[in-house]
Amino acid sequence: MKERFEVEATENGYRVLDPAGKVVATVERRPQAFEFVRDRGGRVHLQWARTVIGKQSYPRDFSAMHTGFGAGRIMTVISGDQRGRWAWFVNGRDPDTGRTGGFSGREDTKEQAVAQLEVSYTEFIANADRYGADKRHG
Repeated sequence: MKERFEVEATENGYRVLDPAGKVVATVERRPQAFEFVRDRGGRVHLQWARTVIGKQSYPRDFSAMHTGFGAGRIMTVISGDQRGRWAWFVNGRDPDTGRTGGFSGREDTKEQAVAQLEVSYTEFIANADRYGADKRHG
């Protein structure tokens, strides 16, 4: 499984911390930080919480965020031939470009779904400059 890196917003940009918590890069823009992580074979550690819709939380349903921006969701499949597997969805909006992303898949375990969503979201943000990102700070 790919190692998780932290990407934190700073006053002047973003810093990347390795799995041990050591600062390994400081960059101006979010896509640069995500690209740094991706190019080292890692994934960005997202913040996870139980999904809440209409003030109600749901069992086996979790949402991912990064610095206050929605990144995606995982949940168990409750019917059909995939019942019991974990579905993952990158349904984030790139905070730097406004570009939306929709990728999904199924995994056997919650941990695999978390990892695949984090890998996919890392790739999505890392590719922002390819898809017309402006040069604003994220």
